[in-house]
Amino acid sequence: MSMLYLVRHGQASAGTHDYDRLSPLGRRQSELLGHWWVKQGFAPDHCYHGSLLRQRDTASLALEPLAHESQPAVHDGLNEYQHRIIDTHFGPAVDAAQPESMTFEDYVAIMQRWRDHRADPALSEIEPWSDFAARGWQTMLDLHSQQADKESHVFFTSGGIIATVMAAVLGLDFAHTIDAIWRIRNTSITTIHFDGTHARLIEFNTVPHLQAQHDPALITLI
Repeated sequence: MSMLYLVRHGQASAGTHDYDRLSPLGRRQSELLGHWWVKQGFAPDHCYHGSLLRQRDTASLALEPLAHESQPAVHDGLNEYQHRIIDTHFGPAVDAAQPESMTFEDYVAIMQRWRDHRADPALSEIEPWSDFAARGWQTMLDLHSQQADKESHVFFTSGGIIATVMAAVLGLDFAHTIDAIWRIRNTSITTIHFDGTHARLIEFNTVPHLQAQHDPALITLI
């Protein structure tokens, strides 16, 4: 029996030349997560993160207070989809460099166009939606199978991956999956019980380490 903890990265640097960096607030969120885990006596058996900088740094900052002995395993399957490529190809009216300016209606329209896009050899940089929607959960299954004897597995990843995993576990349709992506908070924890065959959701999108600070500015979605 295992518990899978899916952690979204801390706030990224939206509106700058490089989104894939934690903002100062994102670093603070990650540190608070680690200190909260220490207070809870939580010690993960195995950790993983994608190859994106914001995922890696969130893992490093959150695990530092725990003095976690082993280095997290790195897997590209935990990476988010490429926002700027998708926004540029399927949202011409949206400024891909300013994701925080996007409305939910803009976002839904972009994601629908991506879902309905037919593979084009001339646009090989575009990952098909169907591939993206499947790879997060498949990656976690593959990684878990390599450490199946471990009780607690922490995956530092991104909102799109977490939402598509929820879709796989709960049987969500496309509309509810997209809605979930939009609402997943920075450094939130989603917890799944997994027995090697069946996965059951325990908690979704929780931020107790941020709520304990009584500062609404700590709770972000970028």
